[in-house]
Amino acid sequence: MINTYNETHLHRTLKEIYAGRHDGAQKEVQCGPFIADILLSDGGIIEIQTGTLASLAPKIAYFLGEKRKIRVVHPLAVEKYVETTDESGRIIRRKKSPKKLNLTSVFRELTKLYPYLLDRNFTLEIVESKITDQRTDFGSIEKADNSRRRHRRTWNKTGKRLDELGKATVLHGKAAWKKLIPAALLKKDREFTAPEFHRELIVLYPKAKRQETAVMLWVYVKMGFFERTGKKKGNAFIYKPL
Repeated sequence: MINTYNETHLHRTLKEIYAGRHDGAQKEVQCGPFIADILLSDGGIIEIQTGTLASLAPKIAYFLGEKRKIRVVHPLAVEKYVETTDESGRIIRRKKSPKKLNLTSVFRELTKLYPYLLDRNFTLEIVESKITDQRTDFGSIEKADNSRRRHRRTWNKTGKRLDELGKATVLHGKAAWKKLIPAALLKKDREFTAPEFHRELIVLYPKAKRQETAVMLWVYVKMGFFERTGKKKGNAFIYKPL
């Protein structure tokens, strides 16, 4: 196997799950200058991306240029725990993270991917997941690899574990992306500002943050769903559907 030494439980488990759904699938295959997580028998690619989606831009561009179908699977931590063990592996702390993510949270990672989102060979699959961030506490700063940080600590991050998979949202083509937006915002004569866009979105995503929906609107403008009219309501720009 190539490139698996630093693989987390989260990445490895998802790769096994998705490879197992396709007969003849191969894992960790060199394709041109890149290593594909999963190569399908028809030449298609499945990438498991547990980190930042933006970092996949060169890989996606290459595979689409090769006329390959590519599906990016991204686990969204709708519920996260932080688990700390000592050097022997004994759990000494486990707590639930207060951070709450939803579909709107993903858009901050799509600002570099918008040119590919509507490509007929591209699919983004967002999988709601329960995840545990794993840490090891060494009991001393000297053993941790962060002694140069301003806020010193005695622990290191050691991995991520998949605890449970939930609902998957598959985004392929305009119709799928439209389903993430309230229908009222897509009406032909509708005009709205970014704050109004946010108020409509929180009906569907009650925990969505204003900054997240602003980025979401930016991505949808780049994708050609909306345009900025040039008019303003107060200090806010006005948008309309295309």
